Amino acid sequence: MSIHESAVVAAPLPDKPIAGPAQVRAPTLDLLRGIAVLGILLVNIYSFALPEVVRLDASLMPHYSNLEQWCWYLIYFFADTKFIALLSLAFGASLWLFAADKQALTDSELNNLQWRRSISLLVFGAAHGYLLWDGDVLVTYALFSFVVWRWRYWGDRKLMFTALILFAIQALLYGGMFWLPADVWQELSYMFDEAALAEEVAHYQQGWWQQASRRFADALSMQLIAVFGGWFPCSMMLVGVVLARRGYFSAQAPANSSRLLVVTLLLGALLMLFTLLANRASGFTSQYALTLGMELQMFASGVLAIAYALLIARWARTLVWPVCRAVLMAVGRMALTIYIMQTLIFTSIFYGYGLGWYGQLALSQLLLVIFSVWILQCVFAVLWLRYFYSGPLEWLWRRFVYQRASVFLRHS
Repeated sequence: MSIHESAVVAAPLPDKPIAGPAQVRAPTLDLLRGIAVLGILLVNIYSFALPEVVRLDASLMPHYSNLEQWCWYLIYFFADTKFIALLSLAFGASLWLFAADKQALTDSELNNLQWRRSISLLVFGAAHGYLLWDGDVLVTYALFSFVVWRWRYWGDRKLMFTALILFAIQALLYGGMFWLPADVWQELSYMFDEAALAEEVAHYQQGWWQQASRRFADALSMQLIAVFGGWFPCSMMLVGVVLARRGYFSAQAPANSSRLLVVTLLLGALLMLFTLLANRASGFTSQYALTLGMELQMFASGVLAIAYALLIARWARTLVWPVCRAVLMAVGRMALTIYIMQTLIFTSIFYGYGLGWYGQLALSQLLLVIFSVWILQCVFAVLWLRYFYSGPLEWLWRRFVYQRASVFLRHS
């Protein structure tokens, strides 16, 4: 298949995925992953450095002021859930492209490779979540990859319909909790009390071992919630499969790319504005924010993430800011290493076995820390790939998947 043909794949797939030149389309996914893995830090900071309920209500932040409130609004509107959705889109697209680029293999050989990819990602995620940080998303991605892999042959309409159904079920499960009895919400409101916030700060200022039992329980709880009802990432992965095979990440965009970009950007922005206003009208109460508000925000964020992906793909086809694009692609090629590196950096700064700054900095100050880490990681990725072919964790991942050592050091 030529480059131009790969841009207009729209019909349901046959028994084998349609091949496409990885050297043409992979750089766009690298760019998507690079931006997404850096962007999720804007939201993960609520878990790394602040009591996590601050993500639901700006007024609970330490050093609360108008500046902090506006920082919270900007993250909520432009970043919260958008970059994890963008990463999910890229993950789904990469699953399909992985199969498309290896269609010469037999089904059993291909399935074995993907099985090892998922299992190794599961191991990385389990080590990350249980040993370092309970906010890990790799386990969730690994588990959903089994599902998306089996469904990748489905036609586009069936995949999109399934994505909507999965999200609708999640929305009914969690949105429906809004109508739980008032006494239940009265009990749950303790999470927003000053005493609960102080207890969380004290917990994360403890040592690694003192945090271990709660970290294990929280990580396991997050994974169970994702598997049994948190299907938003899976929905976005399915959308990523459709976008990839229809050519939206290829060298030449489909004819309707601009129209889809405008529609998703406007619709996503309007939905986010409505979600923010609705949350404000509710007073950011736990009853609304954890149920209807959260599901509305997820849907709006999913739509905006599609717009972000289309914008990034359009940038990848231009000559605008080539150095910046190359740097972000380098980050995307090392996305797994960069993701784990963020945990190591921020737990060392904010947790008790590091500097112990948890709960001490204002959100505006944390944004400066994030920006500094972005610079550090971008420089690290560029310098690392100057001497090595892949990131260290990416090399280990491929070593397990392909059951053989690959060249690691350049010019070796």
